[in-house]
Amino acid sequence: MSKEEKNAKKLAKKEAKQEKKNLKAEAAMAKAKASAEKKHAKDYAKFVKETEKKNQKLQAKAAKDGKNFTPIAIPAIEEFQSKSEIKAEKALKKAYASYIKKIEKKNAKTEKKCAKKGKPFVPIAIPTEEEFAATAMTGNKVGKVILMAILIILIVFLVYFLIMFISYNYQPDVAETTTASQSGTPAEYETYSNPHEITTTPDYSIADARRYLQQTLSDNWADLGYSSDPSNSSISYNNRIENINGADCYMFTCQGNTYAVAVKLSAAYYYDNGEYKPLSFNDTDILFGE
Repeated sequence: MSKEEKNAKKLAKKEAKQEKKNLKAEAAMAKAKASAEKKHAKDYAKFVKETEKKNQKLQAKAAKDGKNFTPIAIPAIEEFQSKSEIKAEKALKKAYASYIKKIEKKNAKTEKKCAKKGKPFVPIAIPTEEEFAATAMTGNKVGKVILMAILIILIVFLVYFLIMFISYNYQPDVAETTTASQSGTPAEYETYSNPHEITTTPDYSIADARRYLQQTLSDNWADLGYSSDPSNSSISYNNRIENINGADCYMFTCQGNTYAVAVKLSAAYYYDNGEYKPLSFNDTDILFGE
């Protein structure tokens, strides 16, 4: 067998070996990708659940304080990245750059050596970042270092959250808790009252606003389209305050219709066809009657 044939055979053998490695790397990459997608979906579901819970709490607080509510944005699953994914991505990019630098240096050295000896040069293939990540998952040295670094980071976070969870002493806010009364309607709490001397019109309670609305319904039920006086029916507070015509108003519901009563009892409104129409009362038998 001639020298050229031996070199050709050796080259074919190396190419076959490299092809086998490539196939193995592709299979490992597919497996790693499936595992990563599964974990990503799980982290995203957890993030969405926690964010929705935070938004509900912030919305309730904003409604109580009479402020506008801006929810925390929830990105699409393709745009979402967990903290562990961000850290792992940074570690992977750094390790990949170092790995490529080593391969290029080794290829240059091998090429020079082969040229000197007259042997064919087969460079070490440079993998893509995705292939490198998959190889890391199969257990080469660089992969083990990366996985160990990621594992240490995750353990640190786990220990930190466990300590925070154990040391946190939850104190429920009674003012934000709503319980059902014996009648089945939500419990209501008085609004904040300033202990200092009041020099302006005060903010009245929900109970005062309901009484105001009861008087208004009693005087205007026919004009509102009711077949009978609904003032003695259930008037439900909607647990929110809205700004209507420049005034903060308590929001109520009575027999399917929506009403608003100003916190300072300066006006009452009836919601009809997308707008709030003002109402007034004529009698005072409910407000000031015995």
